[in-house]
Amino acid sequence: MIIGIDIGGTNTQGVLFERGKLKAKRSVEGNKLKHALECYRFLEKKASGRCRVVLTGGGSRKIRKRDFPVPFRKVGEIQALGKGGQYLSGRGSIFVVSIGTGTAFVSVKNGRARHLGGTGVGGGTFYGLSKLLIGRDPDSTERMARRGTGKHDLTVGDIVGSGIGRIPAKATASNFGRASASYGKKELAHSTLKMIGETIGVMSYFAAKTVGQEKNIMLCGRVSLNPLVKKFIRDTAKLMGAKAEFPENAEYCAAIGAALL
Repeated sequence: MIIGIDIGGTNTQGVLFERGKLKAKRSVEGNKLKHALECYRFLEKKASGRCRVVLTGGGSRKIRKRDFPVPFRKVGEIQALGKGGQYLSGRGSIFVVSIGTGTAFVSVKNGRARHLGGTGVGGGTFYGLSKLLIGRDPDSTERMARRGTGKHDLTVGDIVGSGIGRIPAKATASNFGRASASYGKKELAHSTLKMIGETIGVMSYFAAKTVGQEKNIMLCGRVSLNPLVKKFIRDTAKLMGAKAEFPENAEYCAAIGAALL
């Protein structure tokens, strides 16, 4: 019985594995010791016996042996994402796009997970712009964005009158390109989520293409659950000729990988 806990930049996720199967999971807002302990205590009660504990994520670096009620070990986040991506996709070779506070790109081939970089556009961007531009929490921003149309974004067709190469006329040429005094909050919310989703989608494609995995992209992390962001990422990937999937339990990818390493 193994508990894997991923202490990220914003949230903490934990999973319990028994006999190689996922038995329980827990997500907590926050990335401090108390949040990791909350995950542990919840999952420990679900176990049928004594558990081993494995930690990963940036927040795990600050946790000392004496901070936890039981012994634990730590594993690298890149390795955890790679292993978790293999488990969730059911494939040995996979390109993992982890949308956490920022977004990381991890290529898994021949049993090796390799970090290819990332972007600062991620869940933290969504949270920050929701507060600063719209004055709402992310869930409220997403609901508001569903009523937006994207009419304030400039398309390729708006600029050149037609598509360019593989890019159709309706594709976005400039997010927020029609900024004006009539920019209502629902349109602002829509453009914000569209910018985040399209940026992640385009960068995922180009990063995956450098290692020949553009048809084998798997997205994970809490933001990947957002229906509108997911749509924008999927539409962008399809436009670029990529294939992207959003598996069940995607937000627990690193925690799952930690438990299985």
